[in-house]
Amino acid sequence: MGYSREEQETTLVFDNITGQWMVYSTVPKHIRKLAKLTELFIVESEDDRPIAVKGVLSEKQVSMKKERVMTDEQRAKAAERLSKLRNSVKTGEN
Repeated sequence: MGYSREEQETTLVFDNITGQWMVYSTVPKHIRKLAKLTELFIVESEDDRPIAVKGVLSEKQVSMKKERVMTDEQRAKAAERLSKLRNSVKTGEN
């Protein structure tokens, strides 16, 4: 069963001296992503799957960016561009 949604968490702690991020997670989605990025130490497992892990990421593996907020008009234009692109791929046009 793992952790309930209310108990799930992911924490990142940055060590400025080593330039590394220490990561701990009980969020299944984050555990899967982290497993692709770094070697993980399994803190807890259930039915041969990790439910709590720890690991180390380099400074460059973690980034912070401003969330993009699109207006309805921008969203509609992006949807139209995507639709045109998908149609051109289906028909073999470029």
